[in-house]
Amino acid sequence: MTAPAPSVPPHPPVPPSSLPPHPPEAFQKEEGSALLRYGLAVVSVGVAFLVQRALWPIMASTPYLAFFAAVVFSSWRGGWGPGLVSTGLSLLAVQYFFLQPLGEWRLEPDNVVALIFFLSLSLFATTLNVRLRRANAERADLLERERAARAAAEYERARLHELFMHAPAHLVIFRGPQHVFELSNPLNSAMLGNPERLLGLPAREVGPKEEAERVGRMLDHVYATGEPFEGREVSLKLPQPDGSLREYIFDVTYTPTHDTRGQVDGIAGFGFDVTDVVRARARAERLARELSHNEEHLRLLAGASSFLATSLDYQATLRNVVRLAVPALADWCIVDMTVGDGGFQRLEVAHAPGEPSEFREQLWAPAPYEAIAPELGGAMSLLLQGQPFFIENVTEEGLRKLTSDPGRLEVFRQLNLRSIALVPMVAGERPLGILSFATTWRSGRGYTSADLPYLQELANRAALSMENARLYREAREAVSLRDEFLSIASHELKTPLTPLNLKLQALRREMDRTPGPVRRELVESYLDVGSRQLKKLAELVNDLLDVSRIAAGRLSLECAPVDLVELVRDVVAGYEGPAARSGSALQLECEDAVTMGVWDRPRLEQVVVNLVDNAIKYGQGRPIHIRLETRDGKAALTVRDQGIGIAEESLPRLFGRFERAVSDRHYGGLGLGLYITRTLVEAMGGTVRVESRLGEGSVFTVELPLQAPTAA
Repeated sequence: MTAPAPSVPPHPPVPPSSLPPHPPEAFQKEEGSALLRYGLAVVSVGVAFLVQRALWPIMASTPYLAFFAAVVFSSWRGGWGPGLVSTGLSLLAVQYFFLQPLGEWRLEPDNVVALIFFLSLSLFATTLNVRLRRANAERADLLERERAARAAAEYERARLHELFMHAPAHLVIFRGPQHVFELSNPLNSAMLGNPERLLGLPAREVGPKEEAERVGRMLDHVYATGEPFEGREVSLKLPQPDGSLREYIFDVTYTPTHDTRGQVDGIAGFGFDVTDVVRARARAERLARELSHNEEHLRLLAGASSFLATSLDYQATLRNVVRLAVPALADWCIVDMTVGDGGFQRLEVAHAPGEPSEFREQLWAPAPYEAIAPELGGAMSLLLQGQPFFIENVTEEGLRKLTSDPGRLEVFRQLNLRSIALVPMVAGERPLGILSFATTWRSGRGYTSADLPYLQELANRAALSMENARLYREAREAVSLRDEFLSIASHELKTPLTPLNLKLQALRREMDRTPGPVRRELVESYLDVGSRQLKKLAELVNDLLDVSRIAAGRLSLECAPVDLVELVRDVVAGYEGPAARSGSALQLECEDAVTMGVWDRPRLEQVVVNLVDNAIKYGQGRPIHIRLETRDGKAALTVRDQGIGIAEESLPRLFGRFERAVSDRHYGGLGLGLYITRTLVEAMGGTVRVESRLGEGSVFTVELPLQAPTAA
């Protein structure tokens, strides 16, 4: 909507310079040439002569009346020259034709006096006429000048008004101490939004109340002091047709206007809309800052990979991550890494110089990780989503979105945080942890959405470097484990071969010493020892083959109905001899319960053998209890020994490949039995667990569903 502009002349007025000049002599020029003026003087005398002749019978006593009229006319029309000519001719005509003696040039004393009087009156009338004529000419000139001045003023006013109304600026005139709108050009009226009723309103009644009051105070100062006001980039929020507020930015000038006595009677306002210029400059400055930040970030990222690659040590990599972030990017940096049970472990907390170090210890003790980003489901949910948690300007509400833990919330308040970014570290599809960046108001730094990709990229590179360090560590551990395994395997493979070789050598010596047949009992004892050692060797080889099949994913099951009670009794019967040799007694307890199931009999026998053999090896010659029962539709086998037990820290890794909870020098073994046991039990749909305390023995429990899968 645009405001109706005050009336503007449809055609521009004629410039005053085009009007004809009117000097004081213009009156004479308008009467004609000198010939005409003198001719009129002669003619007027002639007319006066005729009139006097015609009226002579009744005007004999006043012979000068008609000629005096001719003199007045001639001097009025022609000035001094025609007036004198008319006077002279009149004197001659009166003396010759109308004074006694008639027709003679002789003068009587009485006539001389009359002629002198006529001459005096004629000169006086001529003088008056000339002066009056000059006064009229000057008056006409003044009137013409006034008209020209009025026309010029009107022209300038109209031109000024036209420029005022069509100027590419916001122009307004206020009158009086209330600053009533007297004039507002269409551009200004359209901006204010009420052009139809704007004129006549006080300034404080136009626009939002706060903005109108602020402008009113500026106008009050100008009106009271008479000093102009100049404002650069003055912000005004004005309503729009849709009801919203739009911010305008102006360069404004308020200049007082004065009345004829020099008193301030109003204010002229001039405003230039620089909103686009200011915003363009702000965008340019923001882009320049972002470009500077980008360059800084790119330089940082360019050196990040090489810096992070300087060490393949896990802890050193963590320290390098923190050194990259603090103080270059953050005032505080926290590293939280995932652990095997689905939780987190806080590994690093660092802060920039100048930050209060007493909060570092408080931040080392992490709050419950489900309290982090509670609206997003906690830290693990945030990590699994792979999305950062970002707050550009931290507020109380933002802190409550960051954590729901009251203690940690108070710490964050005291840190006086400004910006926060929690960025997940993901290597490939493997979540590693969360890298937390924060800036405070002490440093004056803050993050914007443009910084987030760089923080994420730094986290990605840190995650890749940490993953490389982890893989390198695991590779070294694997190599070490391989070397240890080869050492143990070579020792274990030699263990059954040595007694076998000794028995064979002894049998050879016995045969060399005895020329006849060797006693049967001696040969059978040697054969028993050899069979046991060959069986042990075969078990070691089978364990290695099973591990190979498991690693290659080729482990298969051939399930059939199996009586678990019968199977366990057979294994116990087969191991009574070895148990007796170690000093232990096997005690089997089977309740009357359904223990028929569909399993792979050889593999299930291998599981029971491993558990019983393990109990005999570590039972320290004490009784071993084997219990078989049915629980909740599952067959449960429990093997309990009273031996050396297992340290609590070794329990989580007990079922791992090549893992051992005791020294191989004292007990031997490849560390594969329990690993194979767990794999076979899980392949048949069951579970295996251990309960143990160091020096108090161990309890291994296997639970198997009565309907096992046919393959794994």
